[in-house]
Amino acid sequence: MPNKKSQKKQRAARNAAARRPAQEQRRARLARRRALFYILILLVVAAIVFFLVLRNSSEISIAENGIGSLFSRVQSVFTGAANGVKHFTQRWRDFDKLQAEYDALALENQQLSLQLGSVQEAALENERLKAALDVRSRYEALDPIFARVIAREPGQWFDTFSINRGKNDGVTAGMSVVNGDGLIGRVYEAGMNYAKVICIIDSRSAVACMIQSTRDNGIMRGRAAVSSDDAQCYVYYLPNLNNITPGDVVITSGTDSLFPKGLHIGTVTAISMDAGSEGSYAVVTPSVDFLHIEEVFVLREVIETDSDEALPAMSTVTRSAVTATPHPSVTATPAPTSSEEPWSYPSADATMVILETLPEDDWVREE
Repeated sequence: MPNKKSQKKQRAARNAAARRPAQEQRRARLARRRALFYILILLVVAAIVFFLVLRNSSEISIAENGIGSLFSRVQSVFTGAANGVKHFTQRWRDFDKLQAEYDALALENQQLSLQLGSVQEAALENERLKAALDVRSRYEALDPIFARVIAREPGQWFDTFSINRGKNDGVTAGMSVVNGDGLIGRVYEAGMNYAKVICIIDSRSAVACMIQSTRDNGIMRGRAAVSSDDAQCYVYYLPNLNNITPGDVVITSGTDSLFPKGLHIGTVTAISMDAGSEGSYAVVTPSVDFLHIEEVFVLREVIETDSDEALPAMSTVTRSAVTATPHPSVTATPAPTSSEEPWSYPSADATMVILETLPEDDWVREE
């Protein structure tokens, strides 16, 4: 064992001795390289000092051009890199600012869009109100009051809806409702500050109407259903359909004690000669757009109707008993004493003689 340890030590000493010259050589090479590097640096510095300080400013040598070109490229690379880093950091710093500005502009755009929509809606409402003034002047004699639609039944047609006027405004059931196009319907229920309207296109509605050209009277009923494509009405009980042509104007006749006379309803579009359950009829298309109703007028003028006491009561004939009074100068004929004597008629001079018995009674007793 001791021999082996000593052998290992000797071998390590030999290896160390063998490596020592190689290390010294590497150190020498490194020293020479450092010396050359320092010399190059000194030469470069000296050249820079010479060309920048000691040279004639009016003359540029080839070496100066070469060194300047080399350093300008290096400088441009570093300058570009520095500018890139600067721009990147600048964009990163400005990102939050740009995002905030974008959000502010988006919010302002939304506000301007809402304002534009409000302005457009106000302009349209202004036009409708101008038209409403004309309608008000047209129905001035019927005491109109302006109202807005506040609710409606589900469906595409305005067959029944509610308005923001009621008993507090003088609106009662039965009053007519119109707009600039013509007759809409009538009030069928009135609250304190609201009223419900049933339109002429509703199947529960009936209007006494008149063909304006022929002056023929009839009854118009609504025929609009949920699935209907057109809001139409049928006019029944017309005396002569042959005199009516499509395009004739239909107005209210005022004979139903509900609607004033002369309100525009619509125009005749077709004539049906097929007699149904209620006979032949004319198809009328209302002039009002029952898909779009926003403002209406309620005509508060009450239609005068005949009262129940208009017709005088018929007098009744009472029967009274009449007592006959004989004439003073006439004496009554005595009754026969025997059955053989015939009975005698009362005297013609007497006003009236009451017979106690009739001949038929005697015949019955004889039998």
